[in-house]
Amino acid sequence: MKINVFSGLLLIMLTTLGHAAEFSRRGAQVTVHHGDWTMQYALDKGTGTLTWHQTPVLKAFHSEALRKGEMAALNSEQAASRDANWEKIIDPQRRPGEKLTLTSRFADGATLALHLWFFNDTRWFLSDLTVTAASEMAISRLAPIVSGFADIGPANDKRIYTTPYSNNFDFGVAPVNDFGLSQNGTDRFANPVEPMVKFNGVSHWVTALFDNQSRHGLIAGAASVQKWKSSQKLGEARLANGPLTAFALYNWGGSQRGTTVRSDLFFLGYFTDYRDGLETYGKIYNQGEPRLNWNGAVPVGFNAFYSHDSYGKTRDMEDITDYIAAHLKPLGYQYVNMDGGFQPESYPQGMKDFADYVHQRGLKAGGYLTPFTIYENWLDLPVDNTGYTHRDACLHDENGQLVKTYLGTYALDMSHPAAQYIVRRNIKNDLAWGYDYLKLDFLDMGLYEGHHHDPAINGMQNYRIGMKIMRDEVQASGRQVYLNASIAPLLPAAFTHGRRAACDTSLGVAAYSGIERQALNSAASWWSNGTLYDYNDADMFLPEQLLQGAGRLGQLAALRLATTVALAGGHWLVGDNLPFIDEDRMTWIKNRSLLKVAQAGIAARPVSMTNFYHAGEHSPAVLVRTDGDGGSYVGLSNWQNTTQHWRLAPAGLGLTANTPYQITELYSGRSWPHQGGEVAYSLKAGETALLHFSRQTAKSTSEAGDLLHGKSAIAGKNRYEWDLGQSTGLNQVIIKEPAPFAIRNYTLSGFDGAAWNKLAQGFIVGDKRTFSFPDIQVRRLRLDFASHDGPLTTPTLEAYQQQSSVSSLKITEDSIGPGMKRTDIQGNHQLMQTFKLSHSDLPKIDFWLFEHYVDAVPGDNLRLRVVELNAQDRPSKTLFTAALPPFNLPANPAIYSVFPRLSGLDTAKRYALIFSSEGSRFEPSGKNSYGVLAGKRSSGATGRLLISIDAGKTWQDEPQHTLLLTFYSHATGGEND
Repeated sequence: MKINVFSGLLLIMLTTLGHAAEFSRRGAQVTVHHGDWTMQYALDKGTGTLTWHQTPVLKAFHSEALRKGEMAALNSEQAASRDANWEKIIDPQRRPGEKLTLTSRFADGATLALHLWFFNDTRWFLSDLTVTAASEMAISRLAPIVSGFADIGPANDKRIYTTPYSNNFDFGVAPVNDFGLSQNGTDRFANPVEPMVKFNGVSHWVTALFDNQSRHGLIAGAASVQKWKSSQKLGEARLANGPLTAFALYNWGGSQRGTTVRSDLFFLGYFTDYRDGLETYGKIYNQGEPRLNWNGAVPVGFNAFYSHDSYGKTRDMEDITDYIAAHLKPLGYQYVNMDGGFQPESYPQGMKDFADYVHQRGLKAGGYLTPFTIYENWLDLPVDNTGYTHRDACLHDENGQLVKTYLGTYALDMSHPAAQYIVRRNIKNDLAWGYDYLKLDFLDMGLYEGHHHDPAINGMQNYRIGMKIMRDEVQASGRQVYLNASIAPLLPAAFTHGRRAACDTSLGVAAYSGIERQALNSAASWWSNGTLYDYNDADMFLPEQLLQGAGRLGQLAALRLATTVALAGGHWLVGDNLPFIDEDRMTWIKNRSLLKVAQAGIAARPVSMTNFYHAGEHSPAVLVRTDGDGGSYVGLSNWQNTTQHWRLAPAGLGLTANTPYQITELYSGRSWPHQGGEVAYSLKAGETALLHFSRQTAKSTSEAGDLLHGKSAIAGKNRYEWDLGQSTGLNQVIIKEPAPFAIRNYTLSGFDGAAWNKLAQGFIVGDKRTFSFPDIQVRRLRLDFASHDGPLTTPTLEAYQQQSSVSSLKITEDSIGPGMKRTDIQGNHQLMQTFKLSHSDLPKIDFWLFEHYVDAVPGDNLRLRVVELNAQDRPSKTLFTAALPPFNLPANPAIYSVFPRLSGLDTAKRYALIFSSEGSRFEPSGKNSYGVLAGKRSSGATGRLLISIDAGKTWQDEPQHTLLLTFYSHATGGEND
């Protein structure tokens, strides 16, 4: 037996098992039959054709290699001679098969060797290209297959599917004859200008040509990414549903030198369902270079980026940790992840101290790294004791200048020993500090081409050096640490457990909101979940996006994001300021059925593709995945501005036809039986639903009738009123204000026949604000508001008497009303309002808040503390702390809410709410401060306002004033889960 090693495959001359490809040669004509594939190659022309079931797929394809500095490529069509060789093989990662080598020899002595690898019983094959020469050469591009024709046969809705260079950019779908627009992004350097322009037809890593009706399609992409960047070039069809006018699989990115230069491997397959094809592609890539397996649970927890941005102070992150431990840990929330804005109290000790604090609460700590970038003020600093400066470790361009990134930083040259030292030191530091999760951000900066310290290294090899260092250090640590890639290429995929599917959710593109952008990219990359990576990452769930102030998310948009993240396959990190999230939105965070979907870590795939991104259509509306028990989860999202109706066939949902299922809508909890056949479902504009089709029967539930159905609003001056017609019992009200949300500082009240009673209040309503409260009898409901920002649209009110997952709250003490501004919350100046409770819980407090920024923002967060007082009305014990960053706070007083969620309080004791911002600079004028409202203290008031000017060491009474606050209690003595 003769064994040779070639391109990582064992070539064994033996009889293969299964259905093997068949080779024949008649004169200059070479023919290979591989299942339904037929390849014919003309040795006298240097071109070949590929057909599937007699359907031409590629015509007159050739191979080519470009030598650096030359305009014309070595082209198999121009060779002086050609020959073919056929061998049987066994691939340790795949299966037995055959290999065809087509060698083109040129007059100057160079050769091109196209290798085609056919494995038994597969719908796909692999290819690569080797170029040789007598003397050393530099190769900048290798293309095993180049054709002016690509097709999938007769079809009525042919489309292309393309993947982006990194998740700075976007997946896209377009008709074959109208590729639409794209940013056409690759390496992003300083001051990028990336408008949406005509798509150039380049897909990175993998592409598909498919029919959106029959779903059959061609999948082509990189089967290995070891030495090069890998792309596909597509040419727009001349006619609707016509063949593509160009198709190429090629390697690029820098150059490789030697007398022999090889490409990476490429994949080409034809499938009756292109979605199965993409999943197969991911599995085949994984066979060649196995992914980094994660043995733990799906990451579920919190991330501070969207909640605190650059104001992630240690003390406030410790308070968030306590909040998670008390309220969310029992539901499976484990991770407390810091992002780029984390500010430890000291460095490096503060990093370890924080991780220790999280661990002491039984939780896991997450950290953040930008491994491939150096800040400008570091350039001339020494790299520890290496003898190098950071400047030495940076990548240079061909002119010797440092390569500057789009962040204004500088890229590391991973071929330099100082750069390798920096990356290894930094990852080892995070491991030593005890972090359990590391977000590796802006990884695309490791892909830059340039003049490397080792001239044999290109951008892809540079990237692999750095990623390998980090992965290997984590594995060598013996600790279970989750690695997540962000702003990273789709491939290679062997270095992290997960990867971000899209850019930040806060960043839209073209006409897409950030949420829909996240949705379309997550839907398009479902197949990488469990194949290339263990888990996908759809960024974070933002129930409110409080950091945006008046620009916060409406409830419908937030729920669409919840559907996106839960079905993306791998992460459920809440990115909002937890103690300030409204009670109706908190129900989503605590929804056990929703968490079960997310915690499974299984991505849902689109039932049908839209022409998103390139052609500007909306994200796919219907996503489906198995529940692992004979049923399915189906996500429906209406991205349109009008009501949408669906009739869904069971087969498309992974269900058995004519079989009964129990359907449960996870957000509302509503459940009903389905006896088989098509499923009809409708959603109003902007709505979403997450349906569970289960084989297990359950008690059906129905939604109670709207008690205000058919009742119109009566408009008044800054007021809307609804007449129920008679005394009516209810316990829930839903307010729907169409976007943009104009109402500011609203009050919801009910008239019981004798008086108006306040039920709830707040700053901004949104498009579906839900309030639950104890059973009441009312004849009329009224919505008052202090002002409006922009034109008003009459809101809709719905009223119900029903059980609800939204916590039932009642107002127990209320002093919210007009008041005087206090702007003395900065530096050592603090305000403390004392109070007594008539109830043993304190789930919610309303307060007035505004900013008074003149020429700077405060240097610290606004901190709120609930404390227990001693007999002298001085703080003796802190019960709760939360912090608001200074961004996007209202300039005029607004009703804000904080949710201490305290229980077991003593009604005989006195408590206080303290406002402070210790790290802010004190200004005698009160400028650049946070502000609250105070009123006149009544003679019978049980609480009083005190001020401290020495950071809480001593307190002085303010006898004339009291802070305006509202206190709530749970209606039934406990919080709803």
